[in-house]
Amino acid sequence: MRWIYELIVEKIPPFSLLPKVYVTTVQLLLMEFVGITIALIFELPPNRAIKYGSIIIFVVVLWSVLTLYIAPTIRSFRPSLSEEENRVIETYKRILFHPKHLEVVPGLVIFFIFLYYFFVINPNLLIYYLGKNHQGVLVFAAILLWDVSYRAGLGVWVTYNSLVRSILLLKISRRRKKLEHTLLYDLRSMERMDLNNLVFGLISLIIYPVFQVDLFISVSIIVYVCMLLIFSSLSIYFIRKVPWLPPDIMDLLNEGKFAYVGTVESIRPHVTPVVYVFDGRYVYFATSTVSKKYKNIKKVRKIAILIDERDPTDLFKNKAVLIKGRAAVLGISSLLYALPTLIRVRNLFHRKFQKYMGVYKRDKSKLPKAWQLTPMVRRIPVKIIPEEVIYWRGARKIRIPL
Repeated sequence: MRWIYELIVEKIPPFSLLPKVYVTTVQLLLMEFVGITIALIFELPPNRAIKYGSIIIFVVVLWSVLTLYIAPTIRSFRPSLSEEENRVIETYKRILFHPKHLEVVPGLVIFFIFLYYFFVINPNLLIYYLGKNHQGVLVFAAILLWDVSYRAGLGVWVTYNSLVRSILLLKISRRRKKLEHTLLYDLRSMERMDLNNLVFGLISLIIYPVFQVDLFISVSIIVYVCMLLIFSSLSIYFIRKVPWLPPDIMDLLNEGKFAYVGTVESIRPHVTPVVYVFDGRYVYFATSTVSKKYKNIKKVRKIAILIDERDPTDLFKNKAVLIKGRAAVLGISSLLYALPTLIRVRNLFHRKFQKYMGVYKRDKSKLPKAWQLTPMVRRIPVKIIPEEVIYWRGARKIRIPL
């Protein structure tokens, strides 16, 4: 369950002798030292060989940092509580960490394409970068080209398979039964990994100035970056739509209108009723800036919300879900980074409570001060980040693992 680069880090000195946090730093210094030494010995053009070589080495090391983060993240995914979804996750891990090291294949393809291009189609590029007497440094240049090709190929391999994983998980999640679900922690990890893949693509742009003198290579870099950005963005989009809760609880959260929010007032609990919306991942409610729960949240971020469905004729048909977690206040300071979320939450409130929102707008002056709706000034949206979920169905209490 290791990629070739990981095996090198774990098995080959000096990297195997170092703590992992220092591996990429030593890799950067070692490659830079060897590169500059070779350039000086063979009198390569310093304004191109040393400068451009340093840029490529820097990008390779940045890719290495991301690789050492992405690989353990993938291996850390736990078994899903849905048999079909678990099969998708396990297949995804098995493909990425195949015993025959299939992750090398895209890199080999890239390596031989560019090897053929440099030596057969446009050999003048070697003279441009390395000078006329470049035969003595071809081995080092080939090693550097392989480093770039391997990591570039790994980026394609991971982003493509991550996109397939996200699409399959979303598709299969619609067939869940009872308490089946994929753990929220793993869904968040997949999303963070896809964001890292997106960064992986953006880092590739640093190489662009090195090869902008050649149309084929510069266009290839742009196409490569666009491919990684598209794959990663789509994967993030689909994984965010995968429900993190079982169907019963999702239905309760989607259909419910009222909830009870618990906050901490000094050492005492404080509970108030609220209306809320659910976007498939988080619960949101709005509170007045003069309310007790707003003041409590500003002091202590811990929060709990209870949504229930009651049947007075049959107690065994009652359902409730308790979500404990942290409160994130989406105030004016959040406008820059959370504007899409604020717009989405506003639209959810308007769709779910159309009549209610109309009264706010029409009779605003007649409402108590705490109820007056002046978004971001008098009433602030609050997002609940879940850390623990408990579900009651009839007399049965079920703790939902996250």
